[in-house]
Amino acid sequence: MIKPILAAIFSLGFAGVGHLFLGQFIRAIFFIIPALFLWQLSHYWPQMVLANMMLFIFSAVDAFSFGKRDMGIF
Repeated sequence: MIKPILAAIFSLGFAGVGHLFLGQFIRAIFFIIPALFLWQLSHYWPQMVLANMMLFIFSAVDAFSFGKRDMGIF
Protein backbone atom coordinates (compact mmCIF):
# COMPACT_ATOMS: atom_id res chain seq x y z
CA MET A 1 0.00 0.00 0.00
CA ILE A 2 2.96 2.33 0.54
CA LYS A 3 4.23 2.09 -3.04
CA PRO A 4 1.27 3.96 -4.65
CA ILE A 5 1.41 6.66 -1.99
CA LEU A 6 5.15 7.20 -2.50
CA ALA A 7 4.65 7.32 -6.27
CA ALA A 8 1.97 10.02 -5.86
CA ILE A 9 4.18 12.06 -3.52
CA PHE A 10 7.12 11.83 -5.93
CA SER A 11 4.88 12.96 -8.80
CA LEU A 12 3.69 15.93 -6.78
CA GLY A 13 7.36 16.89 -6.41
CA PHE A 14 7.84 16.73 -10.18
CA ALA A 15 5.51 15.21 -12.75
CA GLY A 16 6.65 11.79 -13.94
CA VAL A 17 9.06 10.97 -11.12
CA GLY A 18 6.45 8.74 -9.49
CA HIS A 19 6.16 6.80 -12.73
CA LEU A 20 9.94 6.38 -12.79
CA PHE A 21 9.70 5.02 -9.25
CA LEU A 22 7.14 2.48 -10.48
CA GLY A 23 9.34 1.49 -13.41
CA GLN A 24 7.05 3.00 -16.06
CA PHE A 25 9.71 4.79 -18.08
CA ILE A 26 7.70 5.51 -21.26
CA ARG A 27 4.76 6.80 -19.24
CA ALA A 28 7.14 8.99 -17.22
CA ILE A 29 8.47 10.61 -20.40
CA PHE A 30 4.90 11.60 -21.33
CA PHE A 31 4.72 13.59 -18.10
CA ILE A 32 8.30 14.88 -17.76
CA ILE A 33 8.58 16.46 -21.22
CA PRO A 34 5.39 18.59 -20.94
CA ALA A 35 6.33 19.51 -17.35
CA LEU A 36 9.72 20.79 -18.47
CA PHE A 37 8.12 22.66 -21.37
CA LEU A 38 5.52 24.31 -19.10
CA TRP A 39 8.21 25.12 -16.55
CA GLN A 40 10.19 26.97 -19.23
CA LEU A 41 7.06 28.80 -20.40
CA SER A 42 6.24 29.87 -16.85
CA HIS A 43 9.31 32.13 -16.86
CA TYR A 44 7.71 34.19 -19.62
CA TRP A 45 4.03 33.56 -19.02
CA PRO A 46 3.11 33.29 -15.30
CA GLN A 47 -0.24 31.61 -16.04
CA MET A 48 1.66 28.48 -17.07
CA VAL A 49 2.50 27.87 -13.41
CA LEU A 50 -1.14 26.92 -12.88
CA ALA A 51 -1.07 24.61 -15.91
CA ASN A 52 2.08 22.96 -14.57
CA MET A 53 0.50 22.47 -11.14
CA MET A 54 -2.50 20.82 -12.77
CA LEU A 55 -0.15 18.51 -14.69
CA PHE A 56 1.64 17.60 -11.44
CA ILE A 57 -1.68 16.75 -9.76
CA PHE A 58 -2.82 14.71 -12.76
CA SER A 59 0.51 12.90 -12.76
CA ALA A 60 0.21 12.15 -9.04
CA VAL A 61 -3.29 10.73 -9.42
CA ASP A 62 -2.18 8.65 -12.40
CA ALA A 63 0.89 7.34 -10.55
CA PHE A 64 -1.23 6.44 -7.53
CA SER A 65 -3.77 4.72 -9.73
CA PHE A 66 -1.07 2.83 -11.61
CA GLY A 67 0.67 1.79 -8.42
CA LYS A 68 -2.59 0.64 -6.86
CA ARG A 69 -4.07 -1.41 -9.72
CA ASP A 70 -1.44 -1.50 -12.51
CA MET A 71 -3.63 0.70 -14.69
CA GLY A 72 -3.47 4.49 -14.90
CA ILE A 73 -6.23 6.92 -15.78
CA PHE A 74 -5.31 7.33 -19.40
